Amino acid sequence: METEDAKYKVLLIEDDTLDRMAFERFVQAEKLPYDYTAARSISQAEEILKSQQFDIIVSDYSLGDGTALDILNSVKHIPIILITGAADEQVAINAWRAGTYDYLPKDLDRNYLKAMPETIEKAVKRKKVEDALDRRQRNLEAIFHAAPVGMLLADENMIVTRANDTIRRMLHRERTQIIEKPICYALGCINCTDINERSGTEQASAGCSLKNAMESVLHSGQSVDEVEIHPTLQIENSEIKPWFCISVEPVMIDGCKRLIVAMADITRRKKAEDERRLVEEKYRTIFENSAVAFTMADKQEQLISWNKFTEGLLGMGADDLYLKPVSSLYPAREWEKIRAQDVRQKGMQHHLETVMTRKDGKLIDVDISLSVLKDSNGKTTGSIGVIRDITERKKAEEQLKETMELKSQFISTVSHELRTPLAAIKEGLAIVLDGVAGRVNKKQKKFLDIAKRNAERLSNLINDVLDFQKLSAGKMKLQLESHDIEKILSEVYETMILYANKQQVELTFASAEKLPLAIFDRAKVIQVLTNLVGNAIKFTPEGGRVSVDIQRRDPDWLIRVSDTGMGIPKEALPRIFERFYRVNRRGKQIKGTGLGLAIVHKIVMMHGGRIEVESQVDKGTTFNVFLPLEVKSPTESASEAKDELLENIVAAPY
Repeated sequence: METEDAKYKVLLIEDDTLDRMAFERFVQAEKLPYDYTAARSISQAEEILKSQQFDIIVSDYSLGDGTALDILNSVKHIPIILITGAADEQVAINAWRAGTYDYLPKDLDRNYLKAMPETIEKAVKRKKVEDALDRRQRNLEAIFHAAPVGMLLADENMIVTRANDTIRRMLHRERTQIIEKPICYALGCINCTDINERSGTEQASAGCSLKNAMESVLHSGQSVDEVEIHPTLQIENSEIKPWFCISVEPVMIDGCKRLIVAMADITRRKKAEDERRLVEEKYRTIFENSAVAFTMADKQEQLISWNKFTEGLLGMGADDLYLKPVSSLYPAREWEKIRAQDVRQKGMQHHLETVMTRKDGKLIDVDISLSVLKDSNGKTTGSIGVIRDITERKKAEEQLKETMELKSQFISTVSHELRTPLAAIKEGLAIVLDGVAGRVNKKQKKFLDIAKRNAERLSNLINDVLDFQKLSAGKMKLQLESHDIEKILSEVYETMILYANKQQVELTFASAEKLPLAIFDRAKVIQVLTNLVGNAIKFTPEGGRVSVDIQRRDPDWLIRVSDTGMGIPKEALPRIFERFYRVNRRGKQIKGTGLGLAIVHKIVMMHGGRIEVESQVDKGTTFNVFLPLEVKSPTESASEAKDELLENIVAAPY
């Protein structure tokens, strides 16, 4: 019996008043823990059952409006004990078939009531056990179908008897295509079986991994874990080749051997692994066959990996390099320079030129890029070095430097040496033209004027070449002092107004406001203004205008030189500051060296400024020069390709 506090809810269906009263007296006399309700007919019992729950039903077999079998047919979840005075064999058989828990025949002395408590107790307990088993079964079913991997249950003939929802979704197959089918047929496998779809039979090939695994488990009784298979499956009229990871576990169910098969679709993982392998092979190929050296060091700065080029570069083998301190590959002074870069803090250092030591002691020039490796916590785990052999390049640079120095000396010497005889030529021409050496007729004067103009042109050419050479070589220094800009303007105006008048071009100078003193190289700025104004006058036809405007544009002062001349074609603007470049103007011969604007550009850059040009053909040109009000530190012009420069100077057709 249950504890005293536990009561069974009992529904008594009895149309005999004396039997009902006997049941009630028996319950009270025996103090049975029953909370009972009495019904006199089947219909009354059905009404009561609609609103109440009972642990057990005790019913007479024959009732006025039916038999207890009518209740049995409508109530399947409550155990029923049948009592009747018509105790024949057929009634008992019918009761058992209908699902009656027990059958008690009535007797005149009502002794059946004495057996009823034990019968009720057993019936209720059995029902509780059955309910517990049913809940457990439903839970197992829920777990089985909700499992994240495909689950199959197969018998000893490898016929599928159960399949969860996951595997049906995985295979895109209906339940009828899986249940009661041979395992390989259920999966739709076509490359490992010979399947007869009508009969549902199959013959596995020797290479059927799944079937082989299942047979192994059946024969040995030992489970198989995580076997990878790669079958070809027929899925919705298409063939696919997925990857599965399977595990097979033997179990005994109802005394029969069964196999539980768990299948996980690992196709994505396998594809990712294949892609990673291909990438690794690709980069391993690049790593091993690269024309630069790659090294990897651990956090103790010891070599742990390198490519073949590294061995060739250093003349070392694997035994020479493995766990070798990185510092031992460099002369001590060079290693100190590398450590001074603090690469481990910065994380990366590009194009650090240094020297490495080969196994034979020979030093080689290299360019290295270093990258630091860190873990997710930011701790250094190692470093990667990319090393390029620049020995030949350094030799070529030294040879080029020597050659450039020789060429520079040659140009300087030639230019300076040309000045002396040229000065004598100019002086001689001046004496003859002035009539000091005698009277000069018109024809002679004409040829002497031509000679004088070309001597002046040659003198300007030599001066421009020397200036440009000094600027490009970084040998020209700025003489920075504080100057009054307006005084500079006045000086340039007085110098250029005569040339403008001769060319019949209007020349105006203006400043927007009283400009403050500024720091610059006076001679160089005058050279810039003179060159720009001279060009503007030269390329402006008679009656045109040239204006120079200076204003303050903090932190710069702006010089704007504008003209109404022939302008510069759009395609020529990007090259206007190149040395020796002269704009091709149809029908007009351009005089000059082609170095003037290049020199202007370099002087402006040395002051830390910039120069811009705007132009329209036949409408005019404007040069905007921005110079800092105060040049804090002279900026030398970046050295260009001096070899090309000097060759152009020597070979340029003047």
